[in-house]
Amino acid sequence: MTARRSLPPRRSLPARSGRWRLVLAGLALLSAALGAASPAFAAEPEVKLSLRPVDAVGSYFDLTLRPGETRTLAVELANQGEVAIRVRTYPADVYTIINGGFGARLRDEPTSGTSDWLDYPTDVFAVPPGEGLERSFTVVVPAAAAPGEYITSIILENDEPIQGTGAVTLNQIVRQVMAVVITVPGPRQPGLAIGTASHKVVADKSTVAVAVENTGNIHLKPVADLVVRDAAGAEISRAQVPMDTFYAHTATLVEVPLAALLQPGGYTIQLVLEDAATGVRVEEDALPFEVPEPPPPPAAENPIVTGLTDVIQQAREGRLLLAVGVAIMAAGLVGGVLLGLLILALVRRRRRAEREG
Repeated sequence: MTARRSLPPRRSLPARSGRWRLVLAGLALLSAALGAASPAFAAEPEVKLSLRPVDAVGSYFDLTLRPGETRTLAVELANQGEVAIRVRTYPADVYTIINGGFGARLRDEPTSGTSDWLDYPTDVFAVPPGEGLERSFTVVVPAAAAPGEYITSIILENDEPIQGTGAVTLNQIVRQVMAVVITVPGPRQPGLAIGTASHKVVADKSTVAVAVENTGNIHLKPVADLVVRDAAGAEISRAQVPMDTFYAHTATLVEVPLAALLQPGGYTIQLVLEDAATGVRVEEDALPFEVPEPPPPPAAENPIVTGLTDVIQQAREGRLLLAVGVAIMAAGLVGGVLLGLLILALVRRRRRAEREG
């Protein structure tokens, strides 16, 4: 049960507080202006889609299939929102994001590898509110598939972006992603490789990165130990990055944001990458990278032009007289105010003396 409580009565302002009325009026106008400029999300339908495997344990497919084997599967695509919506569903390649983790390609990106094992063409259709449908598809493992882990995904999203309203608009695409993991039986062979180092500037601070690759046939969760040294070999930064899932047959970056902007010059990175579960370990002692000189500041909007002839010119008499007149008027106004306050004080003192007498 929700208890109700009354709000305290509104306190009225004194009748003499005219300046407060002006302040409140200004705040009211500002609030109205901000309200008009803010995006209106309440009027937009909320996208509530769901995507789940049929007759499978968990939220994704985890299959073991031999080379040349075929399996028929089904997914449920549902609209849990309050209005009908056109949806798009399609397969998408899976990749490892920076520092590890799951990523799925977007609708306009081509598919390859494991995604092509799925007979799941792109489709666009309308789903009424509160309803869903099942869609069957097949997985065919190529006869020449090598042992190891493979992964792809199925996407469900609204076909057209939900248009925001107001002065600031946000168009929304809501994605549901379901992984399809396929293990081809055979020897498990972990492997890691280290590539080149790089540097970039983000928010006026340095970010260093090293390209890495999972060259094995199983996913890993390695820990990256990274040391940055300057051209003289002195250590200037050190970090440890526990990576999230690093999928087989994918490449990514170990990336570390630094607390300052590195000075221009040459640097090296020492990187050790080790997966405790499998014991695989790789190391590079001196991966070089350069921090370039910062770009020159932009040219001034009003550059100084040389070679011009000097001009000696006095202010016009009329402008000088006007300035003097304004100064005299201002001084007279201040003097009048001070004189009035002095007279008022003397009158009050005289009246006080008469009452006391």
